[in-house]
Amino acid sequence: MIKDVKELIKNLLTDAILTLPPQLQIPVEIPTSIDGYKLSHPIGAYLIVYKGSTYRQKDVKNIVAQDRDIEIMVVITARYREDYTPEEYLDFAINKLSGYQTDAKRTDRMIYCSQDEWLGEEAGIWSYAATFIVPVEFYQVGV
Repeated sequence: MIKDVKELIKNLLTDAILTLPPQLQIPVEIPTSIDGYKLSHPIGAYLIVYKGSTYRQKDVKNIVAQDRDIEIMVVITARYREDYTPEEYLDFAINKLSGYQTDAKRTDRMIYCSQDEWLGEEAGIWSYAATFIVPVEFYQVGV
């Protein structure tokens, strides 16, 4: 399920980026390592990372059935430029991902941003992270 959610976020953001002028488009990646990540694009990149989940038990007997909020962190790593700043890439991701409705059978099935933060700057490359809540459902397997 986590892999599918990461792919969903990647695809939504990739589709949204195509609406930007070509000179502002940056790749969306699911990195194999966040610590060893090196920016290869001349402007920046969005990195999709699983952060964790929270669970709430549903009122169901004889089975584990829970609402699960998957937390996906979108890390923005970009060179600071006057024409489109790293903060604008952060706002872009928040605006484009927030409000997407998952197919969970929950009343609260929209993706939303729960927080964003500045991670730091190194050699002119700024990094921010936005944490998105993706509401899904978890059911005990094999029952």
